[in-house]
Amino acid sequence: MISQVPSMFRLNRPHALKASMYTAAMTLVAVLLLLANTTKLTAQTESGTTTQNDGKKLIAAAQADDLEKVKLAIESGTDVNSKNRYGATALFFACDRGNQDMVKYLLAKGADPNVRDTFYNATPVTWAQQKSRKEILNMLFAAGAEGGFNFLLGAAVGGDVDTVKSMIETKGIPQAWLVKLRTIVEQRSGDTDQQILELLNKAELPDSVPVKVSAEQLKSLAGKYASSRFGVEVTEADGDLKIKIANGFPVKMIPIDTNEFFFSRNIAKFEIGDDKKVSSVNVSFGSNSVRLTPVSADSKPSETPAAQANNAPASDDANDGDAKDADPEQAFVSKDLDVSSPNWPGFRGVGSRGIADGQNVPLQWQVDDKENQNVRWKTPVAGLGMSCPAVWGDKVFVTTAVADGKDQNVKIGLYGDVSSVDDERVYEFQVVCLSKTSGSVLWKKTANRAKPQVKRHAKSSHANPTVATNGKAVVAFFGSEGLYCYDPNGKLTWKRDLGFLDSGWFYDAGYQWGFGSSPVIYKDRVIVQCDIQGQSFIAAFNLDNGDEIWRTKRDEIPSWSSPTIHEFNDVTMVITNGTNAARGYDIKDGREMWSLKGHSEIVVPTPSVAHGLIFVSSGYSPIQPIYAIRPTAQGDISLSDGDSTNDSIPWSVKRGGPYMPTPIVYGDYLYCCANNGIFSCYEAKTGKQMYRKRMKAKGGTLSFTASPIAADGHIYCTAEDGRVLVVKAGPKFSLVETNVLGESVLATPAVSEGLMIFRGQNHVIAVGKE
Repeated sequence: MISQVPSMFRLNRPHALKASMYTAAMTLVAVLLLLANTTKLTAQTESGTTTQNDGKKLIAAAQADDLEKVKLAIESGTDVNSKNRYGATALFFACDRGNQDMVKYLLAKGADPNVRDTFYNATPVTWAQQKSRKEILNMLFAAGAEGGFNFLLGAAVGGDVDTVKSMIETKGIPQAWLVKLRTIVEQRSGDTDQQILELLNKAELPDSVPVKVSAEQLKSLAGKYASSRFGVEVTEADGDLKIKIANGFPVKMIPIDTNEFFFSRNIAKFEIGDDKKVSSVNVSFGSNSVRLTPVSADSKPSETPAAQANNAPASDDANDGDAKDADPEQAFVSKDLDVSSPNWPGFRGVGSRGIADGQNVPLQWQVDDKENQNVRWKTPVAGLGMSCPAVWGDKVFVTTAVADGKDQNVKIGLYGDVSSVDDERVYEFQVVCLSKTSGSVLWKKTANRAKPQVKRHAKSSHANPTVATNGKAVVAFFGSEGLYCYDPNGKLTWKRDLGFLDSGWFYDAGYQWGFGSSPVIYKDRVIVQCDIQGQSFIAAFNLDNGDEIWRTKRDEIPSWSSPTIHEFNDVTMVITNGTNAARGYDIKDGREMWSLKGHSEIVVPTPSVAHGLIFVSSGYSPIQPIYAIRPTAQGDISLSDGDSTNDSIPWSVKRGGPYMPTPIVYGDYLYCCANNGIFSCYEAKTGKQMYRKRMKAKGGTLSFTASPIAADGHIYCTAEDGRVLVVKAGPKFSLVETNVLGESVLATPAVSEGLMIFRGQNHVIAVGKE
């Protein structure tokens, strides 16, 4: 502020004032101004910080469902529309929690019911509607939330008389909506339409004005319209309009205004330009609205909704024309890994590759109570655990969390529920060692007995991380419940409490999902990656005594990816995935070597190395990239906007990365299995897409969480319901077998000496040729 004083405060020098007095006066003025402005600036800074912190407190109070703290924050001057990093306000969380009193209070204090977050483009209505909170929806619509009429209409045509009645009786619902609804219902003859009409007639509404649309105008509305999602065709005949969506049947459109029509459960509103031609048509499906524009006769047909939803190319055999050849010359030489090893030392086996060649595993098996085929053993394991089997020698290691009382199940399938499982029970966090030959329990140790500090998701457990072993040490990680090291006979050698490790929904920390990252052993140290709600870090511990060797902070939100370790010449690199960046660290001291931005918010897939390249991916929509990275990378190697390659990235694709399963590089190809069974194949060195197919099997829809593994020329993909699909490796898709395990499986299997070992919900199952 000192430099601004002369221009801000200018004095004409009085003739009678001596130079020294003038200088002293100006100095005094400058000092006073400086103090005043410094005080003002400090106050503004403190005020801004206070306001920002109060906004966080307000949102935290709403997430905690604490109305009194919400009131305290608002009454102290906090902006009721304060936003979190994703643009969500306290009203979002009040609607999600179903707190009617809080919603009513926030709306009365001026909460905006139409604010949209910056990630999902959702409003408070979205969260209330997702959980069918009708009373809260009525409050929002009465307060001016968008989508109210479409919601009312959907309830009416769906026969939900109670919802229509409650909206009619809600103070503040615009009468214009009810008049419009009456116009529609009068032209329908469904089972509940008469009941709804009687309710509307009792509401003492203004008389309806008959809607008349001239034949000339009806003809002007006819035509083909499309968006990036789908196309419609509107036709006119005998004074009626009909609409056909994609390949559906034509449906009559009922006029409710000169340019607005009702059909099925939807509304189509035509926008007319200055040239009196249709410029666009907005089609509302419930609370969603899509804008379509006219299509000329020579335009290509629009993509179908199914193709859009699955991110599928126009043809199953379409290739990525932007792929470039990788530079064959590498400054680093990648160390070869023995993928024929009988040991499977942790998640996805040797080097996190997921490959076990030369093991002579079966292509067919059947696990059934009545008839088993190629089942070597099946051992029950108490509790619930999603950790994968690890194998060394004749020992198989798994972890589990055993609760007092009846164990809870997992909820499998394709769904989007973010809720945590409410469970106040005490658990035993156990490490179980089985005989690889017979499946008998060799030893079982309880690492901790406590009430879990963090809740789990319905498709999760309190024992998610996979054991890491080198034959001399067995390291088990239970997140907030500790890191433990045993010898091969089950003797505890050391344990470490790493603190409160809360992994949950990035958008709303009130939802906890459980810890998922697995430890990795390299020579004399254990590496753990802890991306959590708070101070994320990656750390190395001494394998002999558990002493911390180094710890590096990570600017990350929660992820469930495990680190991968690989040697390139004399450099041993710890490779990690994450939302803010994929990174490479020097295992000696934890120094960050390179970073790559451009990943989805929820990162699960683990990095892998093949052909001298590092592969990382993520798939939480809408960001679903796959990157191939040269190990020579240094510093920030992020791609510039519009680019798919640079000096450190020989190829990348923007869409195609899987959400949960980790991709696998086997032979010359990289294979991706999406949650919904879309199976893709790319040339590993160039990124050229070879195919993209949906895996199908009798018995219902497939969903996948376990990562694919490869053995002896085949890719094994384990579905959540226990079906295992076997795909022949190569550039052409060929599904050769579908096997059944008889129970749900979310863990990636292990392979060792002819056995494929699965961790099911209730058993560990080994299949092998008899």
